Amino acid sequence: MKNSFAPLLIILLLFSCQEQKEEKTDSPQKVVDTQELSPAEFFFGKDYNIDPSHSYIGFKIKYFGFSPVRGRFDDFNANVFYNENNINDLSISLNISSLSINTGNKHRDDDLTSEESWFDAPNFPNISFKSKEIMPKADGSFDLIGEITLKGISKVDTFQFDKPTDISHDWAMNDQVDFSGKAFINRQDFEVFGSDFWSSLMENGLTQLSDEVEIEVDIHCRRINSIERYNNLDSTDNRKIVLDLIKENGISDGLTSIDGLLEQKELRGRSLASIGYILNAWELYEEAILVFEKRLEYFPDEITAWNQIGISNLLLGNIEKARENFQKTLQEDPTDTKALEYLRLLDR
Repeated sequence: MKNSFAPLLIILLLFSCQEQKEEKTDSPQKVVDTQELSPAEFFFGKDYNIDPSHSYIGFKIKYFGFSPVRGRFDDFNANVFYNENNINDLSISLNISSLSINTGNKHRDDDLTSEESWFDAPNFPNISFKSKEIMPKADGSFDLIGEITLKGISKVDTFQFDKPTDISHDWAMNDQVDFSGKAFINRQDFEVFGSDFWSSLMENGLTQLSDEVEIEVDIHCRRINSIERYNNLDSTDNRKIVLDLIKENGISDGLTSIDGLLEQKELRGRSLASIGYILNAWELYEEAILVFEKRLEYFPDEITAWNQIGISNLLLGNIEKARENFQKTLQEDPTDTKALEYLRLLDR
């Protein structure tokens, strides 16, 4: 009897194991499909700020048909969303001050910015670009199709970009990536034509100034590593003192400490921004919002705090509150590329 029961027991055990295996197979660990993510969720941690001091936006145009004249713009800002694993997710908003044109000749620059038939900068102080579509190529390079707005005229043009650099890190372990590209536009499309002389024909059949303008772009982008920033803070740094207080005792004590330090002028608006970013990195989003609001309370002119509140609300999933805060930034500064880019992201 005992021996005849053993095979039956083995069969029952095998059947039980198989049943458990099938049950496990039927309930796999959930894999997040990026197609199901909201744009805000998909781009968390992928927003980069342009570093103007290490970036270049310039142009080249032929003078008398042959001689190239080069110039650049010295004042610009941009916000870039970049996913190194999928170039199709690249999105850029760029704003350039037309008053900042620099051709190395002040008389010429004054003429280009003030003359209505050139840039007419007093009436059209900004040039903007908003990406629309990415066309990747097999070698890693890509075409970036977007809308250029100049003198109130918007045209869709294509930039040809080289393969982006690999993500690297600076001394503070911030993520860095570089983009280099060019585009060819027709200045007549944007009514940048100067006097009739510059469009007149020479004896060789070429115009005095070429209609075609080559745009040259080299953009260095950086994303702050807030965790590493906290790790590098000295123990006497007021930001670390406040952050440790929040971590140990809660936000109420932290805000009281902030008030005291601000009254003693031992904290600045940028210091509060840094504290808020680190709180976001710790996933203390509600606490971060209170710190950013404190920044607005003491430094109402530092309107980028509205963006910071907006991003924290996104992290909390409060999409409409986020949208409201980005819109508040644009009410004060319609050229703020971070607010513009986040709103474009939300409207995708």
